[in-house]
Amino acid sequence: MFSVSSVVSNLKALRAIYGIRSPMTAASSRRSASPASLPFQAAAVIAGVVALAAASRVSIPIGPVPITLQTYALFVVAGLFGGRLALIAVLAWLASAAFGLPVLAGGAGGWKAVVGHAAGFLAGMAAAAYVCGQGAQKAKGWIALTALFAAGHVIVLAVGWAGLASFMSPGPAFESGILPFLPGAAIKSLAAALTVRLLSR
Repeated sequence: MFSVSSVVSNLKALRAIYGIRSPMTAASSRRSASPASLPFQAAAVIAGVVALAAASRVSIPIGPVPITLQTYALFVVAGLFGGRLALIAVLAWLASAAFGLPVLAGGAGGWKAVVGHAAGFLAGMAAAAYVCGQGAQKAKGWIALTALFAAGHVIVLAVGWAGLASFMSPGPAFESGILPFLPGAAIKSLAAALTVRLLSR
């Protein structure tokens, strides 16, 4: 059974194996591996998919879209592996869901789950993965990372709101699909930043 703690441990082990010291040096570490970087990239993408799937298991149904730990896992992966690999991991995760694997919130899977009420949030996660992964390589300290991941949550929630607004009026979409997520977004931004700093030591 997946657990977020086991996934974090696996991410730390993967970082140690490939000698990544911090989010800022992850890109140079991968480049220095040259041909050996392909196994790293494959392992990083798989780790990202597993992390997102595990985080999806923590699901609190509150409305059209449940509260999960998906964005926490997303930003940890982005902070450790950079924007390109984080984006590929998100796309691989969504492809797995589309093909029916139970990797979304509450163990959901299938094409309808991908294009349903959560479609905007899932698309926003892909965009935030790249933006925050790129920015994490330049961020200095946990405060900067927290601010970056908070901005990533803004991307996820903004695109998610637009997606929900295609199913209902913008007002109710904001009240039921955005407002309940704001406190969690702040907590998960801080938690992801501290996790990235911890795993990067």
